[in-house]
Amino acid sequence: MKEEFQKLRERYPESDAAFPNHLPKPNENDLNDIVAKYKCKFPPSFIAFQLTYCHTTPIGDFAFDGFGWANKTLDAYLNLEKVVKTFRRLDFPDYLTPFKQDNGDFWCFDNRSSEAEYPVIIWDHNSGDIERELGYQWANFLNWLTKTLEE
Repeated sequence: MKEEFQKLRERYPESDAAFPNHLPKPNENDLNDIVAKYKCKFPPSFIAFQLTYCHTTPIGDFAFDGFGWANKTLDAYLNLEKVVKTFRRLDFPDYLTPFKQDNGDFWCFDNRSSEAEYPVIIWDHNSGDIERELGYQWANFLNWLTKTLEE
């Protein structure tokens, strides 16, 4: 997995790292608390990105907006627990684990997959369902992260 994150860094050398250095860093304790409290299932690539590679790997500008980071002290618009809590409060499907929110839509991992690297989908608040267009579905987190940088 380390190689995939390194390839992204090499492919976009001029891009800043995803996580701003001046903010309190994502941490394992807060991530574990979110997993336990909300029964979340995050894929290994997302966990590695949060805890290790967000300091060196870029993310697309629009993808950063509403992306949740595993640090409970961050403002609501950057806070992974707030993203998950809002999603759960809305009583959306529990087989989805959100990690980003924008305009009422949620980017989620579809935990129905038997693979460890869950697909990424968008829960569209207008339709109250998963966005069905293929351009809004990704094979896994690394695929989604790559696409955010290509756009």
